[in-house]
Amino acid sequence: MFLLYFFILFFIMTGLSFFGGKHSKSVALISLGILTVLFVIYSVFDFRNYNGGVISYYNVLLANSNINGVIVHINFSLGLTGFSDLLVLIALLVSIFAILMGSKSHGAYFYGLFMAAGFGLTGLFMVRNLLFFYIFWEAVLIPVFFIIGKYGTGSKERSSLKFLIYTHIGSLFLLLSIFTLSTYYFLNTNIFTFQISDLMNINFMATIPSFAFYFIIFGFLLAFLIKLPTFPLHEWLPDAYFDAPYSGTILLSGGLVAMGGYGLLGILYPIAGLFPKDLAYFIILLGIISIVYFAFSALFETDLKRMAAYGSAAEMSFITIAFGTALLSTGYVRTMDLSGGMYQIIAHAFVASLIFASLSFLYKRTGTSKIYELGGLNREIPILSSFILVGMLASLGLPALAGFIGEFSVTIAAFQSIGFYTLFIVLGLIIIAAFMIWAAQRALFGFFDERLGRLKDISKQEFAILFSIMALSIFFGIYPTLFFRILTAYASHLGGLI
Repeated sequence: MFLLYFFILFFIMTGLSFFGGKHSKSVALISLGILTVLFVIYSVFDFRNYNGGVISYYNVLLANSNINGVIVHINFSLGLTGFSDLLVLIALLVSIFAILMGSKSHGAYFYGLFMAAGFGLTGLFMVRNLLFFYIFWEAVLIPVFFIIGKYGTGSKERSSLKFLIYTHIGSLFLLLSIFTLSTYYFLNTNIFTFQISDLMNINFMATIPSFAFYFIIFGFLLAFLIKLPTFPLHEWLPDAYFDAPYSGTILLSGGLVAMGGYGLLGILYPIAGLFPKDLAYFIILLGIISIVYFAFSALFETDLKRMAAYGSAAEMSFITIAFGTALLSTGYVRTMDLSGGMYQIIAHAFVASLIFASLSFLYKRTGTSKIYELGGLNREIPILSSFILVGMLASLGLPALAGFIGEFSVTIAAFQSIGFYTLFIVLGLIIIAAFMIWAAQRALFGFFDERLGRLKDISKQEFAILFSIMALSIFFGIYPTLFFRILTAYASHLGGLI
C-alpha cells in the first residue's frame, strides 16, 4: 500500500507546487524532502534482505470484463525491483538538485514543471504495466520540453523542438511495439492485457512470429537508445543540454537518460535470451562507437557546458555496452555486466549533477562557459574551481569517486565477452581523461584572464549544495556495496530468467 499512498502524495504535491506563488521553490523542496525521507525509510525496511525480483507489488483493477469470450484485464500495477527502487531515489535526489539550482525569479510554473517531471520519472520506475509505462514515458517529455523552450537560452525553441521530435519518434515506435506485443498475447490467450509480467515473458515471446518479434524489439531499442542516447541517435542531446537552463540540464543528464538505461536493463533484458548473437554484437558496436565518438566530440568542444554534455553521453554509452555484453556472457560475468551497467546509471546522476551545478555557479560569476574566455580561475575562485575539478575527475572515472565503479565493472566484464575489442573501450576512457584534464588545465589553471575582473567565490549556500552532491559522489565511490549488493541480487535474478 505504501507505493500507492506515495504515488498519490507525490501527485498532490506536484499540483500544489504550481500554485505556490513566490514560495513555489520552498514548496517544491519541502515536498521533495518529505517524499525522499519517506521513500528512504521504506527502502531500508523493505530491501534489507532483498534477493531479486519484484517486491511491494500492488494492483488497482481498472477493467476486468468478459465480452463474448474476450477477457479484458487492465490493471494500474505498482511494484519495485532493487534496480527501480534505487532509480526512484535517484529521480527524487536529482529533482532536488535541479530545483536548488533554480532562481526565485523563475516563478511557480518553473518549479511545477520540475515537480511534474520528477513525478513522471518516479511513476515510470514504479509501474508494472506497459500501458502506464508509456503514459509516464510521455509525461516526462512534456514538462522538459517546456523547461527548455520557455526557460532556456540561445536557440531554445529550436532545441526544445528537436528534443521533442527525436524523443517522440522513439515514443511512437515504443507504443507500436507495446500494442503489437499485447495483440499477440491476446491472439494466444484471448486475454487483452498490458502487464509486464505477462508480456515481457520469454516463454510467450518465443511464440511470436519472427517478423513481429523483430519489429517489437526494434521499437523498444529505438526508444531506449534515443533516450540514453547512443550514436547515431544523439543529435538532440548537445543542443538540448546547452540551451536548457542549468537546472534543466541537471534533470536531463541525471534523470531523463536513466529512462533509457532502465528500459534496456529493467524492461527489455528479461526477454534478451531470444536475441540473436549478431544483434548483441551490433549493440556492443554502437556502444563502443558512441564512447569514442562522444569523447572525440568533447575533445574539440570550446564550451565547457557542451563538452560536459558530450562527456555525459560518453559515460552513458557504458550502459549500451553492458546490455550488449550481458547478452553474450553467463554466470558471474553476466551479473557483473548488468550490475555494473545499473550502477553506472546511478553514479552518473551524481557526477553529472556535480559538474553542471558547478558550471552553473561559474556562469553566474563570469557570464561565459567558453574555455578560451576563461583561465586561471583557481586564483580568484579556488573553492568553486575545486568542485569543478572533482566533477571532472569523477567523470573520467577516477578511483574513489562514483564514476569509477560502473565503468570498471563493465570494462572488466566486457573483456570476458569481446576480448581484444575491449581496447576500444579503454581508448574511449583515455580520450575522456584527456579532454577533461585539458579543459581543467585551460580553464582553471594557468594565467588568469583579467578581462573577467574580480570574481567572488561561492556563498555558504552554494557551497552546501555542491558539497552535498560531491559527498554523495565520494561516498558511493568508496562504499559502493550499499547499492551494489541490491543491484547484484537483481542482476542474478535477471540472469535466471533467460
